[in-house]
Amino acid sequence: MLNTLPEQPEKDNFLFNTSSETKLVKKNTPIYKIDQNIDEIYIILEGQAESLSKTQNNCLILGKGSVLGLMDTLLNRNYSKDMNAKTSVVLAIIKKNKIDQKLCKNIFQSALIKSLAIDIDNNSPNKWS
Repeated sequence: MLNTLPEQPEKDNFLFNTSSETKLVKKNTPIYKIDQNIDEIYIILEGQAESLSKTQNNCLILGKGSVLGLMDTLLNRNYSKDMNAKTSVVLAIIKKNKIDQKLCKNIFQSALIKSLAIDIDNNSPNKWS
């Protein structure tokens, strides 16, 4: 039987290289508000957040692994929903300028990702955070 080391993240893994900061948000505290300018996006590491848009009558509950603000960042707009901590939430922080820099490196890839984001947003506007 071979002993193997646990898999290590690849050195060019985008999230591994960009998310070095975390944030704790207490229960019932806003993470961000509708129309707020985007400076960073978040990945939920622990806890739950609830998302509510102007057009939604119910909230979307998001948990571990959910990325908050990515669609708005890809579509180059302010946050389109209110995001609140349903429980205490630990968030990994990724600065928006890091995403912008990554997308600028490959124009074809950037155009494809933005095109897919537009299609997803048009077809399911209330399904994404």
